[in-house]
Amino acid sequence: MSVNLKSKQATTGITAILVIAIVVVLNFLVGALGFGNFRIDLTEDRIYTLSQGTKNILSRLNEDEPVTIRFYYTTDDRVMPNVLKPHVRAVEDLLLELVKASNDKIILETIHPNPNTEEEDKAREDEIQDMGPVNQEGDKIYLGMAIQCLDQKEVIPFLNPPAPNEGSSIEYDIARAIAKVSKPTKNVVGVMSAIPVMGSPMFPFQRQRGQEPWVVVQQLRADYEVVEVPISTDKIDPNIKVLLVLHPADITESAEYAIDQFLLGGGKVIALVDPNSVVAQAFSGQQNPMTGQQNMINTTSDLKNLFKAWGIGYKNDLVVADMNYRGMLQGRNNPTALQLPADAINRDDRITSGLNSLVMVTAGSFSIDNREGISAETLATSSEESAMIDLTEAEKARSPQGLSNFTSSGRKQILGVRLTGKFKTAFPNGKPAKAAAKPEAGGAQEEAKPAAAPAPAAPTTPAATPPAAAPAPVTVTTPPISVTTPPVSVPAAAEAAPPATPAPADQPKKEEPKKDDGSLKESANSEGVVILLSDVDMLYDAFCVQQDPMTGMLVSRTGNLPLILNSVEVLAGGGDLLQVRNRKSAVRPFSTLKEKREEVEKRFRPKLMSLEAERQKIAEKMGALRLKRDSKGKGFIVDPQQQKDLEELMQNDVKLSREVREIKKEQNKEVEYIKTTLKWLNFLAVPLLVSCAGILLAIRRRAATAAV
Repeated sequence: MSVNLKSKQATTGITAILVIAIVVVLNFLVGALGFGNFRIDLTEDRIYTLSQGTKNILSRLNEDEPVTIRFYYTTDDRVMPNVLKPHVRAVEDLLLELVKASNDKIILETIHPNPNTEEEDKAREDEIQDMGPVNQEGDKIYLGMAIQCLDQKEVIPFLNPPAPNEGSSIEYDIARAIAKVSKPTKNVVGVMSAIPVMGSPMFPFQRQRGQEPWVVVQQLRADYEVVEVPISTDKIDPNIKVLLVLHPADITESAEYAIDQFLLGGGKVIALVDPNSVVAQAFSGQQNPMTGQQNMINTTSDLKNLFKAWGIGYKNDLVVADMNYRGMLQGRNNPTALQLPADAINRDDRITSGLNSLVMVTAGSFSIDNREGISAETLATSSEESAMIDLTEAEKARSPQGLSNFTSSGRKQILGVRLTGKFKTAFPNGKPAKAAAKPEAGGAQEEAKPAAAPAPAAPTTPAATPPAAAPAPVTVTTPPISVTTPPVSVPAAAEAAPPATPAPADQPKKEEPKKDDGSLKESANSEGVVILLSDVDMLYDAFCVQQDPMTGMLVSRTGNLPLILNSVEVLAGGGDLLQVRNRKSAVRPFSTLKEKREEVEKRFRPKLMSLEAERQKIAEKMGALRLKRDSKGKGFIVDPQQQKDLEELMQNDVKLSREVREIKKEQNKEVEYIKTTLKWLNFLAVPLLVSCAGILLAIRRRAATAAV
């Protein structure tokens, strides 16, 4: 059978074969040249492109000490769920981008631990977590990675698909692991708190299980060396780089002085205070297994002396209530449970940019009185539909009745602020006098005399042992500074009363100011940083993390935890990882409907509050008309006029209830109309735009054809 190569069918076949061959060759060449992972990210926030923070971490890798990533995932279709396959491809694409961006400083090894293979044994050796069994044969699946540089290794046991509100969590986990193995030394972070955030040990004799540290502490321990600083301390270890102060309830002046000196010495401070901590209230009253006594924790915390020196105003008896940003607490809407959207968070600051939401419960508010050399930048605020209420009203907000009255202040309340610059001491007279009570040996009546003896030895002790051994002797060095002002009046007294009796008593005080106790008066430079937040409950596990129902692991539910991790990272001298942590989520919250709903409620709120106030008055009048039973308990003895008044009040109450119900129906009707309108706009907007574009192109083509 002969084939005519010049025929039309033969030409078509040869062309098809050539096209297939060209595609195969190009595919091979592109893969060999490393362009196989080429993608274009057209999203607004470029959420599928490596962040600059990740690129910075990769750029610092040592060519002589490459990082090896062993990526384990099961490929057997019999056991690998289809729901995980797109996630595996996304992770693999991300790893390929990391390899290219690292300029061969990352070595990628892909391993497939399918059931009953040597690769499965290798996955177990690398501590990769198995999931399963997934069938009756007991087969398991693996999806994790081990990142290693020299003898430093970090393991991501299982790569969970990111939740909709988490953004690029996989990139963050990998970037953090790379940073840790390439830089084994850890910065030291101190935690000071009146609440047991560090957890408690196990007491086997009392048969009580110890409490786990808060998740924020566990997360910090993954990247830093975390040490506990007592709330009653009078000196902070200079090895600590960042001090995290959580609810400093009943803090002493000596501890405030220690924070002050730590800041002036170059340390960085993050402080969370609270006017009414619900978490402290829950922990207060719990029994201490060691002493058998109940731990009483003040629900209010403050840093009075430090705030005054920093130019921060803060009233520890007032709570922020916000009708726009009210969230859920105890199963109902509560204006003191703030759910801050992205618009309430500073998008220009490195620490808060990219955070989508924050949750703050019974938070306070700051005011800023600018101090010379210190600049203040707001990190988070309430809406203008907010006001400061006292603690009694805050308790009412938790009840089913809610707030009895609310009047908006018309201005935003400051919930978080960052102070930077050159700080001056809050204790110009040196360490507070209370610190001198510790060296009492022979009696407390003559504190000046015992303090004078050990004072000379104090400066040498810190110089010899700058680390943690210094605090004990330093407590005795500062009392003489508190006597700097009285000697000014001593010479006049000496001239008026020449007897020698007062002279010996005043003479030591006269010489004491000459002794240098080492108290710092101001920062050495203008690089001091303090971050302040007006709520500590936001870091409690229930308000910042939730359990993934699929894996049982804890995942971030708000921006609360990333906010603190970002703050510590920036103040510790980093900042690259927060650019990864703050990546935008692929799913955007539907905030427009919430704003529209609040606009509708704002219009109806005055009328509803007026009607509710009238109903409250009627209820009080009805309560005054109490019915009295007769002696036999069979009936009621009621004055006819009282009976008439009671019936009128009941009728008025029914009428008001009907009005309230009708107003709420009208309000809900408007909300539903807005919801339906927005839904159809979202459904039809893009198809309509595409259709219009297609029609315009068709008209243009027809016109061009007609012209020809």
